[in-house]
Amino acid sequence: MKKSLLFLSLVISFSAAARAAGVLDKVLSVTDGGLSAAARAAADAQQPFTVPPPVSIADPRYSDTPAADYLPLNKRAVFEYEYTSSEFTGSKVIRVEYMSYSEADRTAQVNMVIFNRTKPRVVNYVMAADASGVRSSDSPLYGPRLEIPFPLQYNSVWNEGPDRSRVAALNAKITVPAGTYNGCLKVLTRLSDGDAGAASRYYAPGVGLVYEQINSEEKQETIALTSYELK
Repeated sequence: MKKSLLFLSLVISFSAAARAAGVLDKVLSVTDGGLSAAARAAADAQQPFTVPPPVSIADPRYSDTPAADYLPLNKRAVFEYEYTSSEFTGSKVIRVEYMSYSEADRTAQVNMVIFNRTKPRVVNYVMAADASGVRSSDSPLYGPRLEIPFPLQYNSVWNEGPDRSRVAALNAKITVPAGTYNGCLKVLTRLSDGDAGAASRYYAPGVGLVYEQINSEEKQETIALTSYELK
């Protein structure tokens, strides 16, 4: 009796694919007739077994803001930042202007002026978007780098030389002199894999870079957005 019940249980647990392939018919053809009839009835009453779709790893807290919206290159804009550093007292002003955009090359010409008490320092560089993300040939605090990776995903990681960066959030909040920004992209960087310090930066949707801080062995520097104008 126990063997019969065990057999019936196994038959009922057969998948729909197995029944469709004729496996169930072959097994039941060599079993007791009464048991076969009961097994067939139970199997036919069984709900079809389906595999649920894979669960998305995307966290619903994170927005679906297009990656390019965190650093729009195709808009003429002027940004001003308050710049502080352990290398000097007080603060300076950094002015960054997006001059022109080439749709064919997906590049923007950028003019940056760091105002000193004496002669301002002027730097011209290029920001470009390609399959790997948005890259800059220079930046206010840290030189050339990948600003935003494509595809943009929470917790994605990339290496540049000895540094290791990670998308730490897509819904970060940051308050700077220009205001409070929600839904920001936050990037954390371990300098020399953490041996030389760390850095963080925030990009606000529809605006761009609003805050950056670098704490290295040599110096500590910060820029915070004070104003911006879209032209």
